[in-house]
Amino acid sequence: MASVDAINAMSIGGQLQASNAQQPKSSLEKEQFLKLLVAQISHQDPMNPQDSDQYMQQLTQFSTVEQLMNLNQGMDNLSVGQISANSQSALRFVGKDVMAAGDEVNLNGVNQPNVDYTVSDPSVGEVEVSVYDEAGEEIYTQRVPVPAGGHGTFTWNGQNMNGQRAPDGNYHVSFKAGTDSNPVPVDTYVHGKVTGVRFDQGYPELMVGEKRLRLSDIIEVTGEE
Repeated sequence: MASVDAINAMSIGGQLQASNAQQPKSSLEKEQFLKLLVAQISHQDPMNPQDSDQYMQQLTQFSTVEQLMNLNQGMDNLSVGQISANSQSALRFVGKDVMAAGDEVNLNGVNQPNVDYTVSDPSVGEVEVSVYDEAGEEIYTQRVPVPAGGHGTFTWNGQNMNGQRAPDGNYHVSFKAGTDSNPVPVDTYVHGKVTGVRFDQGYPELMVGEKRLRLSDIIEVTGEE
């Protein structure tokens, strides 16, 4: 009986392979399952038939897998639609002035980058500001007073601690308030005009100078429609 089942299974497998090039993958997978199930029933040992509960389990498992595949396909379609909607929204930011959560600034030519900050406890009086290059080296530090409301703007003159103009590039501005044992949180924001949109990361990013900002980082937009 085992040898007969093997021959029948090989015959059925050959028929399935012949139909592979003519049918879509999803429908082929369903038809393959049904054909194998029918073959299994047709060629079972009549003296020792398989329990019907096992067939029901196989059908249930196949149905569950099919539903999960359909759900994944639906999520993929939803994701593509969301990316398309975000891309359309991103294009509307071009030419607008935006403010976003972040601490990265770009030094270019003779500009003096600004970073807005908010100290959660203005009573600390002052904050220590440090500027780091892309290698993580601290090139500038300064202590600045905290305005009464806790909101302020730090303007970096673009120079290092030796008074020399730093090379053009991207820099990070860090704010430290309070003490090491009792630090006070400081939120930082960067702003500028959106000059374009990049999509090479798989999602839209707003270009502000050489900086890239995600849509989720934007907290304020100004400018005429």
